[in-house]
Amino acid sequence: MAAELQEKEQRPIDSRPLPDGKKFHVFISYSESDRSWVETVIQHLQNDYNFKCFEHSTDFIPGRKIRENIEYAILNSVKTLCVITEDYNQSFWCQFEVEFAILKLLAEMKENVIIPVLKEECEIPGYLKPFTYINGTGDMNVWLPKLASAIEAEGEQYNHELALNRVKNAVNRNRNLDLLHEETSHINCRGPVFRWKYVPESLSIAPMKVNSEQYNEVIKTISSKHLVIGRHCRNLWWPTICFAVTIVIPTLFIGLLFTVATVDSHYYTPSGILFAFPALAVLWLAMCGCSDYWGRREMKITLREVNRRLLPNKVMVTYKRQRTTATFTICFLFFDMTSCVNHMASELHNKRIRESQTREMVALDMNDDDDEALVDDIPGDSEAYNEQAMATYKLLDLSSAYLMDYMNEKLDNDVDNTRHATKAKCICQFAESLEIKTNTDV
Repeated sequence: MAAELQEKEQRPIDSRPLPDGKKFHVFISYSESDRSWVETVIQHLQNDYNFKCFEHSTDFIPGRKIRENIEYAILNSVKTLCVITEDYNQSFWCQFEVEFAILKLLAEMKENVIIPVLKEECEIPGYLKPFTYINGTGDMNVWLPKLASAIEAEGEQYNHELALNRVKNAVNRNRNLDLLHEETSHINCRGPVFRWKYVPESLSIAPMKVNSEQYNEVIKTISSKHLVIGRHCRNLWWPTICFAVTIVIPTLFIGLLFTVATVDSHYYTPSGILFAFPALAVLWLAMCGCSDYWGRREMKITLREVNRRLLPNKVMVTYKRQRTTATFTICFLFFDMTSCVNHMASELHNKRIRESQTREMVALDMNDDDDEALVDDIPGDSEAYNEQAMATYKLLDLSSAYLMDYMNEKLDNDVDNTRHATKAKCICQFAESLEIKTNTDV
């Protein structure tokens, strides 16, 4: 492995001299959909300007973890070039490359080491807004010399607080499944379940921007559900446990003793009275179990609607219960579902194409009459599927189960296999795992 890496580092390129400790002039961070465009840029940079470029499709070492390859590339490159497109903004690994480049900037205390290039008209992500970008949407002959000058320019040392805070603000952003806020119920039965007055700052700032009307609506909606209203009755919290220990269990024990002592007698009335308390306790537990089941089903439907409303705010809501204290906590988590929806919509689109191709192949084996009947059943362009809406609905339907598994630490947390989240697998991976499990069971 080391020999292979050394061979790649010593490629026969007549390049410019490099600073001590660096092996490449520039690392190019881009989305896979822009590879052909990037290859053209690399040819110009290497042939016309003699820069030594690190490009992941050719220079990443097979078998190494992706994170290790990225870290090696950025640490051993003088500059990092970010090719900004819509696909780039949605890519988890592209975001990771930018974040690591920013951390390298902080470690080396140098400016001018990150060069954003806008390949197409799209939104510049927040973590790249502090850096001046090159507009690469026009003629390459116009902006390529600017790019070469930016790569050639030496990184400037900086020591003032404003620049440092600017970079820190770019790094300090929310990631999927980050906990933003918790609202916990109070223990009293009377009065409002939750004591809230204002929207917490963690929810009101960008990019969430949850307003007071939205926040109050979420709290009021969840407060009105049976799982919250009946939290004192259906949980084994400390008053229930004290009642069971001091009354129900001793009464059951005394009843058993009394029954044994009077087994030859025909008078069972006292023991029957003594067994009334345990019988009521068992009945109460059965009722609590049924009520809890329907309460969780009701809450699942409620959270699906709540998460649908908060989808533009990139916030998802779940809950957790502490049974011994009969408290109910509403958890607000950051989750931008855009990447998951786009991925699932793409999978649905590809699936539809494959099914259409299969139908066409089947049609070739049929007679003309059957062909006509089959063609009539194939939806035309006017009846195109709305994959985005279908994917969104499916993911929202799974959001409650997904977040509950996350809160209960049941999700896989192999960071090297996560797609759109860093703490655990994302919701589209969760949906795929459920589909695989269903197909396996069938």
